[in-house]
Amino acid sequence: MNDCAPSESELLQKMVLGDRSAYAAIYQRYHAGIYHYILRFVKLPDLAEDLVHDVFLKIWEVRERIDPSGAFGGYLYRIARNHVYKTIQRIAADRVLRARVLRHLGEEPPLEWIGQNKEYERLFGQALSLLPQQRRNVFRLCREEGKTYEETAAILGISRNAVKKHMILSMRSIHDFMLRNGDVTLVLLLLAMVA
Repeated sequence: MNDCAPSESELLQKMVLGDRSAYAAIYQRYHAGIYHYILRFVKLPDLAEDLVHDVFLKIWEVRERIDPSGAFGGYLYRIARNHVYKTIQRIAADRVLRARVLRHLGEEPPLEWIGQNKEYERLFGQALSLLPQQRRNVFRLCREEGKTYEETAAILGISRNAVKKHMILSMRSIHDFMLRNGDVTLVLLLLAMVA
């Protein structure tokens, strides 16, 4: 019998050479898994589907760099994860896009937002606890107590530039932690609360 389906390696070899039917077969093989993986992060089916298409478009664009004998599944999921993070960052930075997503999320019942707010507070507390002690002190003085950089520097006996650097690094750490461990609704809830 010659009805054997081609192996993933064979499909990848053909795709690398520009075979669109092999690309379509790879798409069919991974679409559902990538969709559900992305949906875990973004919680919005339409956005998840758009991101899946973006990921597979990227795969087509970089196909010549894919190693058919390598671990393609891991590579594909890594691209998906990175694309989700970049998209969340883009949404966070773009007021119009953020407002559109928040409008969509506004259709959810208020209790859902309350639950997400509690989840956000839990994750935020975790992110804060992972900061080095000095960075956590700087963050608490500046953000929670409303002290200026100069006041914080005087209290902690460090320079204003050191306070600024600690704030930049703490915000980056907290942001990265939230992106890795939360989902888009939590990140957008945070942005809605501070906007």
